[in-house]
Amino acid sequence: MRLHKLISLGEARRIIDSLSFHTPSSISIPAYMSSWRISAVTIRAHRSIPSVPVAAMDGYAVRVSDLGTRSSLRIVGEVKPGDSPPVLGGGEAYYIHMGAPMPIGSDAVARVEACRVEGGYVRPLEPLRPGKDVIDVGEVIREGSIVVERGEVIKPYKVALLLMLGILEAQVYDINVGVLSVGDEIGRFDHPTGKPIIDSISPMIIGLLKYVNPVYLGVVSDSIDDIARVIEESIRGLDAILTIGGASAGETDNVKKALTRIGDIVFPGVSASILKRGSIALINGKPVVTLPAQCVSAALVFHEHFLHILSRMVGRELREYMKAKLAVDINVKHRMDTAYIFKVRDGEAHPLRWGTGLCADLAEADGFTVLERGLHRAGEDIILQLLIR
Repeated sequence: MRLHKLISLGEARRIIDSLSFHTPSSISIPAYMSSWRISAVTIRAHRSIPSVPVAAMDGYAVRVSDLGTRSSLRIVGEVKPGDSPPVLGGGEAYYIHMGAPMPIGSDAVARVEACRVEGGYVRPLEPLRPGKDVIDVGEVIREGSIVVERGEVIKPYKVALLLMLGILEAQVYDINVGVLSVGDEIGRFDHPTGKPIIDSISPMIIGLLKYVNPVYLGVVSDSIDDIARVIEESIRGLDAILTIGGASAGETDNVKKALTRIGDIVFPGVSASILKRGSIALINGKPVVTLPAQCVSAALVFHEHFLHILSRMVGRELREYMKAKLAVDINVKHRMDTAYIFKVRDGEAHPLRWGTGLCADLAEADGFTVLERGLHRAGEDIILQLLIR
């Protein structure tokens, strides 16, 4: 394959879909540490939450039918979370704390702020119906239902649910991704070297790799021999590598030349501005994605190509999308289709400044899309791929 031959973005996506990637290994970690990791198994609820009806508010647990024969109910006790549910007698009420089990025989909670208490009796001041302010059995999650699917990114909210269920360990994919910067003029960001340019893109990419284990491989000189050596040595202990810089659209691209020496170029770039220098290679079946050294281009190639590959590796779509309407006209006058970043407000996508290195705009963006050449009118529906936050 010629190193300067660009393919369409659609073709690149179809190629990634057609490739076979190895399934990464998995490890067991404490559930409380599993936020933003990718689950390697499907986890089902082994019991319902709650397992008994509980109060959704502080107030008085009552039987609604008792209020048809009397206006006040005798307060006979108090129920706190963790207590065993008492039995409610006729004409009785229990003061109940939010999250406490409902007394057996009760069917509603009269909110404390909507009650009058006098002489050991409580009188609700608002109409009640069975089920009011009661969380029923399994209303949070039912026994047997899926808590986390295999390949799902475990959000912090799901971590709380796992712990509520008493699930203390989580099986997650142990994916190790190397980040390698290329350039004679580049100095490591973690150790000042006196080089004229600090490696500022690697920390950004490392921050985006929150679903996996990032491994900083440092900086390598822009030499075919050195690039090939470092990648070949490093890939053995990794699941993938992201290179930054040293890439161009033509035959002078030393990164791609190094990759052809030790592996196979899947495609050398795509015919879409901002994304065009991003390429993919395979070394012993493991992917290497080349990112440009400008922050907008690097971030969008990461989201477009690497998240697509990672989704294939774990068997679940990790990319997130939303529909929005263009807020203004955009006339794409470039020689090829072009990626734009957008800020979304009230369902409208507002384009931010166009450029490969506008990091400040990238920090404000919600998502991006690729627009075909030509005029796109305000009000047109577009699909944005959301940026990792």
